[in-house]
Amino acid sequence: MTEVILGNILSFFAMITNSVSGTRKKHGEILGIQIISFVFYGAGSFILKGYSSTVQNGVGIARNVVAIKGIKNKALEKIIEWTLITLGVVLGIVFNNRGALGFLPVIANFEYSVAVFRFKDRPTLLKYAFIINLLMYTVFAAVIMDYVSIAANLIAAVTTVVSLIRERKKQKGAAEQNINK
Repeated sequence: MTEVILGNILSFFAMITNSVSGTRKKHGEILGIQIISFVFYGAGSFILKGYSSTVQNGVGIARNVVAIKGIKNKALEKIIEWTLITLGVVLGIVFNNRGALGFLPVIANFEYSVAVFRFKDRPTLLKYAFIINLLMYTVFAAVIMDYVSIAANLIAAVTTVVSLIRERKKQKGAAEQNINK
């Protein structure tokens, strides 16, 4: 029972940082704050014995650092991107100890990794990918009894959806003002 409580406490801290990341407008800010979340979620999933998730968080940290830094050489950039994506899938499969549902973090990380590298200049699309990622992790959190992560992921998803709605309204208002000029 101590593991469940400690894992959930770590997830609480991840919840806070994940919610903040969903409100950011710049690609680098979103990814930077998510790194902090990955540390907390990784530690929590390790304690709760959700190892396929733990390795996804580790790969997520590396992925976000690479995405924030950017790589000038396009060929090297592609090699690093696909190496990190492949690493997440391979390690997730190797460390999966939760059966079919243990693949959810692997699929979620794959989906989000592709989005991070493909939507570098499109934070709105990155946020949509983040929502999908959060929903898959919510199901996995139920499997490992990470109750705080269930709530945290749902709160972060809602926060991100609200942010997207506000951005859309703001863009619509700006477009209407331009038409009326």
